[in-house]
Amino acid sequence: MVCYYDSSILLAGVLQQQPADVLSSYWDDVAVRLSSTLLKIECLVGIRRAGVAQRLSPEAPWVQERAGQLQRYTDEVNCKRVDDDIEEIVRATHALSDCRALDAVHLATALYFKPHHDEPIVIVTLDSRMREAAERLGFSVAPSS
Repeated sequence: MVCYYDSSILLAGVLQQQPADVLSSYWDDVAVRLSSTLLKIECLVGIRRAGVAQRLSPEAPWVQERAGQLQRYTDEVNCKRVDDDIEEIVRATHALSDCRALDAVHLATALYFKPHHDEPIVIVTLDSRMREAAERLGFSVAPSS
């Protein structure tokens, strides 16, 4: 299976949010893991924000442990930089205008990867707006709602 991950699914796993096993069920048996470099940035900011909500500094062990776990996950993901190719896909794909900006970048990146894989790409997200936008573009989405 070829999966494209957005930050919601990775943060749920790293921050141990419910459902607890949702990330592992869409990670362990996946042959190809894809995303945008946005994944790393969004998740790191999300971890730090969760730490701030607990009145922890960015250097606190809780924050650092989760940042380390995030790094181990993202080391296994083929991340595409946001570049001219992605900008061109956003420009050419008018349906992306219905998305939030970062969702549009993620979906443009998934569209970039699409012709490079024989299998369909499954968008793995817990975000309902990202899910709807991905389905409008013809992607399968997991987990099923």
